[in-house]
Amino acid sequence: MKERVLITGASGLLAKNLAKKLTDSGYHINYLTTSKKNISNNTFYWDYSKNYIDIEALYNVSHIIHLAGFNINNNWSAKNKKLMLDSRVQTSNLIFDKCKELNIRLQTFISASAMGYYGFNQFGIKTENSEPGNDWMAKLCVKWERAADKFKTIGARVIKLRLSLVLDNNAEILLKSCISFRFGFGVVFGNGRQPFPWIHISDVIKFIHFGMKEKKLSGVFNLTSPQNISHYDFIKAIQKTKYKNAKIIYAPGLIISLLFPKKKVLLFNEFVLSSKKATNNKYQWLYPNIEDALNDLFNL
Repeated sequence: MKERVLITGASGLLAKNLAKKLTDSGYHINYLTTSKKNISNNTFYWDYSKNYIDIEALYNVSHIIHLAGFNINNNWSAKNKKLMLDSRVQTSNLIFDKCKELNIRLQTFISASAMGYYGFNQFGIKTENSEPGNDWMAKLCVKWERAADKFKTIGARVIKLRLSLVLDNNAEILLKSCISFRFGFGVVFGNGRQPFPWIHISDVIKFIHFGMKEKKLSGVFNLTSPQNISHYDFIKAIQKTKYKNAKIIYAPGLIISLLFPKKKVLLFNEFVLSSKKATNNKYQWLYPNIEDALNDLFNL
């Protein structure tokens, strides 16, 4: 009998690609959707604002992969920040309450988190044991991870993924970086020396599957490539792989601050994410090198 997996955030690119990988690996996939028009024999409706979930989604589920959440790339208004928090924490709480109520024998609960856990304006190397930041995004991530930890109380193995910048064909950072290249130049933010933690989407998917299979694996993992690069290295790699005749220019930090008055803290953070825990647990990277990752994404 196929193991049953429930995936939230079904409309996202990560969830769609993950579902294909797991289906090909012999799992049965259930989805949760906030759109009633998308309901099908394996797609079930939920609405966390009304504390509602179709309990059919949970029956006989062995693994839950919780990827839902209002996009952090949206404007950081007070309203949107609340949506970002509630769509992660309240959804986790809703799933937990229903699993407990229905006595679901869950094996694994895997929850997305983010490198935002470590906070803005940070420095140095961040391991999974590093302290969280004090800003709103760090506090969101702390609450997000605490909500995931509740699943331990019903016997589930819990894995929390502190994601770095996920690179795929539709990643905002990649699409926007390529715009200027089409006009003959690549733009480096500031002096370009700020770290650029990244991971190929295929490694995120592979690690989630790895986490489901490796029964001793649990806790927090920084999901980031073992290759530590700078923002300049990232722009240079785009030039080398696809836009060889383009020039590289530098955009002063002041201009970036004017263009991104709030989100500049994401562009100029100074910490490096350690990937040693994943590597020490014998995870083998598909794309440990930025040029190989870009060659794949650009289909070169």
